[in-house]
Amino acid sequence: MKEMTMQELLLLSENTILNIIDIREHYLYERGSIPGAKNIPFRILRTMPEKYLLKEEVYYIFCENGFMSSRLKSILEKEGYQIMNVKDGYEAFERMKKMLK
Repeated sequence: MKEMTMQELLLLSENTILNIIDIREHYLYERGSIPGAKNIPFRILRTMPEKYLLKEEVYYIFCENGFMSSRLKSILEKEGYQIMNVKDGYEAFERMKKMLK
């Protein structure tokens, strides 16, 4: 069950410091991301997780719509990392922002 929605992530991050990783390409991250997220693109995190992650920490990863982050979660969990997938991705964050305007 290591999945959550973007809304759940944002609520949790209001009171807790989290390791949030935006795995989209850098140019997408530059256009906008969620507050506090670090950008480590999918291809880099997939090939060199030991450079960026600690196995004793929990990481919350998201992509545009949840597909690539779900794939990466499966890969990294097999390597012993603790990963939570944000299943509806950055698109959900954008929808929430529009609703608040």
